[in-house]
Amino acid sequence: MNILKIAAKNHFREGLFIFISILGAFALESYRESLLKVKLKDKLLNQLLITLNEDIKHMSEVNAKLDITIESAAILMKDHLSDNEKLNQEVLAKKFSDMRFMNLSFFPQQGVYNQLLASNSLENIENPELKKEIVYVYENLLKRIQAGDPILDEMRWKSFANLSTQIIVIATNDTNKTQQSNLPFAELKVDYFDISDSYYESKEVLNFYNQVILLISEYQKGLRNVESEFQKIIALLEHELNIY
Repeated sequence: MNILKIAAKNHFREGLFIFISILGAFALESYRESLLKVKLKDKLLNQLLITLNEDIKHMSEVNAKLDITIESAAILMKDHLSDNEKLNQEVLAKKFSDMRFMNLSFFPQQGVYNQLLASNSLENIENPELKKEIVYVYENLLKRIQAGDPILDEMRWKSFANLSTQIIVIATNDTNKTQQSNLPFAELKVDYFDISDSYYESKEVLNFYNQVILLISEYQKGLRNVESEFQKIIALLEHELNIY
């Protein structure tokens, strides 16, 4: 009888040991998977940090070109309204040529955000404010900004076509000037222009300059909002990643 009891106890101990071993193996595997998920999350957040800084630089270049558009439109509108001596036609043509920047858009890099979604790494972000901010910017704010791009594109091409009876400017790349940014707009020089005698009587021309100023100003306001949110995400990322 004692032998049976001893055997039963041994079987129980062996079974308990096997159960604990299996449970421990599952726990270790779960812990290992958790570490891998955190490691992947941190890797993607570091990449997002780099991407955001690159996008801010790109946004700054876009804004600089859009500033040229607004400045040129303002000069041309003032000249159009002025009763004083008008601009030299060569200067007028150059300013009109500079407005080609009006359809220049900001295209954020979406790849890292898509990887965060696909890998479910967003759920592993410790700070709920950071998670909320990332989703808001990429799912809401940026899409609102991008919705304005087709409007500016359509306005540009239609307006330049409609104004062709009043002013035509043909410009080509200026090979004597070095391109100062990575944007797809080289420095141009005016090769030919034709300004009609009725240019200064055209209300369409005046309205075009006014609309350029208004629409580009609103677009830039949106870009400033995006940059502000990017900076907020960067600060939260540095805290999440313990970067000081």
